[in-house]
Amino acid sequence: MTTIALLTLVNDRAQFAACQASLRPDAQPFPEWLAVEPNKNGWNAAQGLNHGLDRLAADWVVCVHQDVLFPRGFWARLGAALARLDPDVALAGIVGCERSGRYRGHIVDPNGHCYWPTLPHDVLTLDEVLIAVRTSSGLRFSDDVPGFHCYGADLCLEAGARGLRVVAIDAPLVHLSTGKVDASYERAADWLLAKWGERQGHVLPMPAVLVKDDRRAGWWRRFWLRLRQARDRRTRNLSACPDAACAARALGLATTAKEPS
Repeated sequence: MTTIALLTLVNDRAQFAACQASLRPDAQPFPEWLAVEPNKNGWNAAQGLNHGLDRLAADWVVCVHQDVLFPRGFWARLGAALARLDPDVALAGIVGCERSGRYRGHIVDPNGHCYWPTLPHDVLTLDEVLIAVRTSSGLRFSDDVPGFHCYGADLCLEAGARGLRVVAIDAPLVHLSTGKVDASYERAADWLLAKWGERQGHVLPMPAVLVKDDRRAGWWRRFWLRLRQARDRRTRNLSACPDAACAARALGLATTAKEPS
């Protein structure tokens, strides 16, 4: 039997309580779920998550954001999806990007019900909203990543460098925010590009943004990746509800999912 534990970085206890409450009716017995408050320890995201990974004993540790809600049936769907993965799959998530820039995944967020088939599918990087780590892989987040961005992409690229697979699976949840690209994100992106850019043609396709070195990346690759991602963003709602509230109702969260104010 595949065992699963949950791990969340927390700075808003009320939001985290709502997140847990949405899963509680669906997951019985309730799984082990470790909340880590990195700010109290002066940790970055990677240090907080590594602290949790070192303390949880399960086949998979699912690192999930605090600002999510789980639809009915999620727990069984996640467990079945993880159990079906081949042994060389080290990381799994619900939204990812291939090296070609193409999106794969399934999620509800303020953009609506986003669905990019076919799933499961190998990807280069995963969105950090949910990353399941196979503990037997021995993977750990890099403590050197600055702040609270790009730690997931770095882990995915590390897995690929070790010959391990990264896969997007079909286990949608509701993410209440989309985050923002600010100065702290740009610092982390510069760090990521310095570490992995040369191996990836100086362009790193990620679900949030396309991180690139315009001076070194080939013109054609930059153009094609921008076009590919723009096309996928335009078509993300064609197979599903284009409205977040409608999508939440479809997934069984009619009264709780809403865009943040």
